Amino acid sequence: MRYQSELSTDGWGRQIENPLNETKYLVKTSASKPEKFSPKIKVLFEDKEEYYFINIVDGINKTTDEKGFLLLDDFKTKNEDGNAEILKDKLYKSPQEAFQWGFYKISDVVENDFNIYLENKKKEIREIQKLPRKIIRDFINACNSSDESNILKHLDEQIIFEKRKNWKTIFEVEGISKFKEYLSSSEQELCGKDFKIRSSWNFNLPNVTIGVKYFPSSVDKGSKFNLKYEQMTITLDNNKIVGIIYEI
Repeated sequence: MRYQSELSTDGWGRQIENPLNETKYLVKTSASKPEKFSPKIKVLFEDKEEYYFINIVDGINKTTDEKGFLLLDDFKTKNEDGNAEILKDKLYKSPQEAFQWGFYKISDVVENDFNIYLENKKKEIREIQKLPRKIIRDFINACNSSDESNILKHLDEQIIFEKRKNWKTIFEVEGISKFKEYLSSSEQELCGKDFKIRSSWNFNLPNVTIGVKYFPSSVDKGSKFNLKYEQMTITLDNNKIVGIIYEI
């Protein structure tokens, strides 16, 4: 604090018109610190959102006393406590440099997680498709064996069977009793053909489309060129077959 009387004079004895009466404060500023941040990154696994974090902390090289920034070995959570292991591969000069390298390191983590995601998805799909595949295989095997009781076992009471050629319906029956009559008729084309289900199954539940192949009875079965290829679309409901479209 500085003070000066109103009667003060200068070196020549003249009164000072504006005597000094003021208080001044000395403020010590702290060293500027970069704002701590943990960038959040959104990654899409197909239509599912996953989030990753680049956790950046202060660091120092104890050998040279050089200050900088380090990355935590935790890219899955926003680690505000800094209690994860530190990646000791490099001391970064700025948060921006740490972010760039962290983004690069995240790519390996994301790729590994995405592979796990795809594998889990395959397991879920296999589990969903397991029972429909069994029902359809059992039905085709029963047809091959002309086992009427096992054919009917898989069918709903209101089964609709439709035979198509060149995408046009040429025959149709509705109800399990009518379908049973069809199986006993000379026009039936499901039993005794020794169908082989082809490897590609098209699932669009409740519809499943399969390709089948077989040798007609009148041809030489030793040549694959005599194989006949056809298709069935089977509709399922409550673990029963409610519809069959047989395309010849």
